Amino acid sequence: MTPGLTVDIVVEGDLDEAVLTELLRSIGIGVLRRFGKRGKDDLRKKVRRYNHAARHSKWVVLVDLNNDAECPPPFVASWLPDRNPNLQFRVAVRAIESWLLADTNAMARFLRVPVEKIPLQPEKEPKPKQTLINVARRSRSKRIRQDLVPPPGRTARQGPGYISRLIEFTVVHWDPQRASKHAPSLERALNSLSQWKTGNDA
Repeated sequence: MTPGLTVDIVVEGDLDEAVLTELLRSIGIGVLRRFGKRGKDDLRKKVRRYNHAARHSKWVVLVDLNNDAECPPPFVASWLPDRNPNLQFRVAVRAIESWLLADTNAMARFLRVPVEKIPLQPEKEPKPKQTLINVARRSRSKRIRQDLVPPPGRTARQGPGYISRLIEFTVVHWDPQRASKHAPSLERALNSLSQWKTGNDA
């Protein structure tokens, strides 16, 4: 095993940062520096710069697939056709919420809903974020509903505490290994990143 392995990470926002940090921590990889957090468009503009920087150290980029492509390979090829081996470009299908929903029992307990309300194949949800919010609407907890669900009559797409609540879930309750059983893109990310710990390139 590679002792004390650390990597630089690039993400779209605060929630993605928390998820990727926990994912890496679960396989014994630390985070050295953090970049991005200015949205997907800004990340795409700078991804070649990060790829260039990966000549000297290991980097991990995490991006949501959304509806930009049917599956990750063509999406990755369109963003970064000449990827440096020191940079792993991981794609959450179709959004980071899929990876969180994939830890079904933990999410059900956190949202205080019956586990049957959590989709067993969250990566097949066309809009995982909306799915999560819709599940939260049925929460037995008024505080969960207030934090995650947008107020009625407002233009907001999420509740005022959406990000902070899901970061709390990620840091305190989420288990990437458990979630990977229901999220193939997360499983691929874990397997590929684990190769760095065993001394093999992805």
